Amino acid sequence: MKNKLLVIFILLIFANFLFASEDDTLKTHKRHYNLEGIRVIADRPEETIGAIEVLEFDPILSLPETNIAALVDNVNGLHVSTGGKSGSSLSIRGFANDQIKIMLDGRPLGGGYFGNVDLNTIPVSDIKEIQILKGPVSSLYGSDTMGGVVNIITESPSNTSWLKMGTEFKRNNTNKSFISSARDLGLWDYWLYASHYQTDGFMLSKSFEPTSNENGGERNNCDRDQWNFQSKLNFTVFDFHSIGFQTGYTFMNKKEIPSSIYENSLRKFTDWKRYQISTLGSFQLRYNLTSNVNIYFDRYDDTYAEYNPNTGEMYSIWPSNIKSWIFGAHQKFDWEITGSLNSSFGYRFEKEAYQRKDDGNYPDWYGNQQLKHNIFYQTEFEYKLFNLTAGSGFSFFKQNDRENWISHFEPSAGIYYANPSNWKLSLAFSSNTKYPTMHHLFSSSSGNSSLTEERAQKGEFNLLIPYSSGFLSGSLNQSVYYNHISGLIEKVSGTYLNINKIDSYGYEASAKIFFLWEHQIDYSFLKYSDSSNSKLLEVPKHSASLTERVELPYTINMEYKTIWNDVRHTEENIMLPAYLLHSVYFNKKLSRYKFMFGVENIFDVNFQEKYGYPGEGINFILSLEGEFL
Repeated sequence: MKNKLLVIFILLIFANFLFASEDDTLKTHKRHYNLEGIRVIADRPEETIGAIEVLEFDPILSLPETNIAALVDNVNGLHVSTGGKSGSSLSIRGFANDQIKIMLDGRPLGGGYFGNVDLNTIPVSDIKEIQILKGPVSSLYGSDTMGGVVNIITESPSNTSWLKMGTEFKRNNTNKSFISSARDLGLWDYWLYASHYQTDGFMLSKSFEPTSNENGGERNNCDRDQWNFQSKLNFTVFDFHSIGFQTGYTFMNKKEIPSSIYENSLRKFTDWKRYQISTLGSFQLRYNLTSNVNIYFDRYDDTYAEYNPNTGEMYSIWPSNIKSWIFGAHQKFDWEITGSLNSSFGYRFEKEAYQRKDDGNYPDWYGNQQLKHNIFYQTEFEYKLFNLTAGSGFSFFKQNDRENWISHFEPSAGIYYANPSNWKLSLAFSSNTKYPTMHHLFSSSSGNSSLTEERAQKGEFNLLIPYSSGFLSGSLNQSVYYNHISGLIEKVSGTYLNINKIDSYGYEASAKIFFLWEHQIDYSFLKYSDSSNSKLLEVPKHSASLTERVELPYTINMEYKTIWNDVRHTEENIMLPAYLLHSVYFNKKLSRYKFMFGVENIFDVNFQEKYGYPGEGINFILSLEGEFL
């Protein structure tokens, strides 16, 4: 596979150099591209079709979180719960974790055999921003975007320092340490990163009531010891072409899996590894034509085991070995036809495969694969105060046990208006899909190789109103959306089938107010229509948050957060009670050093994000970070 990866990349690079031009017009418009690692990013909201929410990270402040799950948990319309083999489960407007496309600098992260990306295993390191598409999704992002897109964007190497080190501590032997080195050296730059994260589990609220399977205090079976190594290397070629490389290796020799407090089981990964390598080339073919090539390979290896209640042996049953990988190639062209007319088009390919062996249904190594192709085109036209964007993807996929290819169109369109007072209005529509996972297709106990894609027709209206009057200023952002979802995969009599459909709708509002200090209020509402043959599971109908940011004396920055989630319903017809959490963080930057102290769940509230999985009690956080020449 590594040889194939190298051959394909060399061919694509050679083809782009072959068409690259050195004409006088191009020489007059020489450009230097900083790849910032591997990036496929929408530079303007219009390119995303629907409204985009961006989490920006102030370089002055230290991050009070150790993983992506904690970073996105407070975003309006997003909900993160913890439980099960997948660790963290992200929901966007009711869409489940395996229906959401997670990207790192524009490169899709493989979800493995079960299709779930555990956000707890993605380290927080030099993040510039996180782009979140909650509604209609452009064809530029390809398929598997039915639930939305989360794109994590990393910082570019700078020339301010050579070395950065940091550490963070929480209760119960939970800590993270990292070291990184990055430098922009003109025609080339690099970034090296290593981190270690460990935890014995989090502490529960003092008001938690233990069950026969959970003694309270420390959350059972949460031990994790994670190492992570990442690197980037970028080159500028002939002043206006760029080539970048990125590699990564993450492993855990021990990753225990918490069980529900209502069941008696012990589960863990005795070996968990992830490898990834990516390459990207950016080429100026003409003064108005740019080509971007992206090749990536992502692999997961893990061994899953359970306690054997019959023999009393620890982790002797289900020693299940799964090796899964994804190989992808993405070619995108950006063509500036006129000053007001731009087009993007290209092709992407992905191959997913796995091998599995255990002492149950897979005594010998067994594997399978599926192929995905996507051709996309999008054009953008600006006329006075209006911007019109439209396009479509044509996707088709096939796996070994299917005789025919499955194909479909994924159209998208948006209209945007910005008046002289900076009011911004947008109306967008898209048809997005999600292919079945390899588990859905190939599981020996419940798989169905005849499954087709899940599909969602999504519409969204967004209105942004900025205002300023005397000492008062701010903005109000509102979204109304409607989703028609069909072909949902459900298990019926032990077999996965495309049977379900859901109509959902909702409203989101976010108000920022600058008066003396910064205030932010967020509210979201989500409901399934009465005609839907399903119900909202473990996602609140109503949720709200309040954030206060203020600069205290001695340039100490304080952030106070209050989060409220309404009642939620489970598959077991049990109602989880509403809860209200309070947290506060203090940040101080002194020369090249940053300090952060925080208290989360200040009032030690007992709550459940997911049925049978109690949330974290009060926690104290201390982080230190320094940059060195």
